[in-house]
Amino acid sequence: MAQGFLVEEILSSPEQGHLLVEAGPGGGKSTLMARLAGRLSQLLLQRGGSEKSLIPVWTTASYLATSPDGVDLALSRLVYGRAYDDARQFSKAVKGLVPEGSTWLIMVDGLDEVSAVGERAHLTRRLTTLAEQPREDKTRARFVVASRPLRRLEWGVFDRAGFSRWEVAPFDEGQVRQFAARWFGAEEPGPRQAQEFVRQADLAGLQELMANPLLAAVAAAVFEAWPDRMLPANQYALYEQYRAYLVSAKSLQRETYLNCLVPSTLRDPAALDCVRFLRERFDDLLRHLALTAVTETSPDLLHTALSWLTEQLGPRARTSIPGWGEKVAALLTTSGLVLLSEERLRFLHVSFAEHLAAEAQSLCLPAHFDPTSREWAGVLEQAVLGKEGRAQTARTALLHFAHRHPLESARMLTWLQQGTERHQRIAGFLLAEGSPAAPAHVASFLERLPSLPSDCWRTAGHLTDPTAHEMLRSYASSASYPKSLRQQALAALAIRHPGEAEEIKGCFTTHLGEHGLTGARKPSDDGWLLPLGAGGCCEPSALIDVLEQLTSEDVRDGAALFSELVCEGSLESADRSAVIYRLCEAAPEEGRRTAERLHAIASSTQLDPWLRTDAAEALSEFGETYLTSATYTLTSIAENQHYTIRSRLAAAECLVGLGDQHVDYAHRLLTHLAQLETTQPFQRMELWEALAQLQG
Repeated sequence: MAQGFLVEEILSSPEQGHLLVEAGPGGGKSTLMARLAGRLSQLLLQRGGSEKSLIPVWTTASYLATSPDGVDLALSRLVYGRAYDDARQFSKAVKGLVPEGSTWLIMVDGLDEVSAVGERAHLTRRLTTLAEQPREDKTRARFVVASRPLRRLEWGVFDRAGFSRWEVAPFDEGQVRQFAARWFGAEEPGPRQAQEFVRQADLAGLQELMANPLLAAVAAAVFEAWPDRMLPANQYALYEQYRAYLVSAKSLQRETYLNCLVPSTLRDPAALDCVRFLRERFDDLLRHLALTAVTETSPDLLHTALSWLTEQLGPRARTSIPGWGEKVAALLTTSGLVLLSEERLRFLHVSFAEHLAAEAQSLCLPAHFDPTSREWAGVLEQAVLGKEGRAQTARTALLHFAHRHPLESARMLTWLQQGTERHQRIAGFLLAEGSPAAPAHVASFLERLPSLPSDCWRTAGHLTDPTAHEMLRSYASSASYPKSLRQQALAALAIRHPGEAEEIKGCFTTHLGEHGLTGARKPSDDGWLLPLGAGGCCEPSALIDVLEQLTSEDVRDGAALFSELVCEGSLESADRSAVIYRLCEAAPEEGRRTAERLHAIASSTQLDPWLRTDAAEALSEFGETYLTSATYTLTSIAENQHYTIRSRLAAAECLVGLGDQHVDYAHRLLTHLAQLETTQPFQRMELWEALAQLQG
């Protein structure tokens, strides 16, 4: 069982060093950081700076990443004030400011919200460099960085700099009840409402979702709005009902505000058209802002809104309605999803922006599901193969589409279930989130479940179909199945039916071993953390983790397996480079055979472009002999008008990785693709982001 710790307990031990705090969307990272900064500041005010004091410097990763003067000066200005422009090394700037024995606690929130890869990598390198400085040079600074779960390679950078990895502990059953009691209040009818809210959440099978503080708050708001209606059984429906609640609660306020704008128009027809446009296209504006929020780092959302309105309405709006910018900002806050903070607009939570961005992407899709069309192929490719953030947005876009087009949803599920393991995962995700489906779709997913990865078992645990419940119970309770399979079934069953899972676990403890289903859970809003070991990461092969320790003989013995890893296309670039280097060093003959296999994959026009691109990128690492072939393959994919925008962009990005001589070519190609009328808005934003990285 994992032990939970208060974050202050961890920080009180200097041996713990720097902390990387992870949690999923809405898991309480920002709340934990803000409350920790507040508590430490209160202690300083009460006791003054003393030996062993922690002096908090709280900021966001987006602020540091977008500061034009660099990370160090941005941190220094947080200490001295915005006008500071002296020493540009943080350790020198703050030296001597704190009493002997005190420590600067640099708290950086939301590393995952730095969406540009280059900016995020630069920020990570600078933070870890500051953290690694010798004790006498670093002015007694410790770092706490909060983020959504990082990929293994990103975490490795922090690990080498001396960071320990922790997870924000989710709500357990008792904490859900405490949350409900605080939300609804101690006076009647509050206690009865809290009891009914928890009962409905249990009946809806929301135990796992309720462990997330944000989703618990959303569910409570939905329950308050419609206490006589049962809570929805999945996250998508929960968000949609919350949006409906906001529309209902805020509609009078928004309409009143729009009516107040009319006198400002002085009956100018063009100005009246602007007000009418805001009323009719308000949701479109919100979705556009959401797309910007999830694809750019620390965007100026008001500027984005005004620019979009100028594109739609022309420049007359700014001149014909006095205080146009302030009025648009105030109107956006009536959505309930956008806040005005420190003279900047921001979304209440990035999860809401992601939900709206996915909806915007889904609205660009044709109403008829056709995986062979350019529009559909692009989104499907991104959902199956894209980088994690964009892949999740694309998958949620498919979910939005499925709920809007029930008949097409069934066709889409049928197509997905005829595909690869990755396609099966997406089908399971859609089923778990309530996409309209036939019983055959659920049966198909459950039939293949034993051969699918472990995360698909968790997906099965979210299915509301009774056949899923019966199957999971059967697998979990029968001693005839392998222990690993039964443990997965038991964990999946516990998601919606924790009582049954506990009962089965009690009956079969001797068969299942000593492993519990979950670690100790403590209230995340009080700052409890759980330690995360290396075992928390799932990678294609455990061999990668021990590659540096393997002898040449070990590599030769496993040469065929390493060759397969290189060719299958599931390794990240850095991991694959390491494997190729060791393979060519220890087993050159197998290295040559691997290169020939990659050459065949890259050259085959019958294969999917993503497979060819991946093979060409790997092929380029086998030396000059294969560089020309890799360049030719990538260029042909980038210029092929029949391929999707995503495929052509990926090929162009790989070309740039082969040398600076390809930068100008990639810049011209991406500019051309971004300017095409057929390019969808979300694709255009991705292209502009790639162009910005090329120019940077």
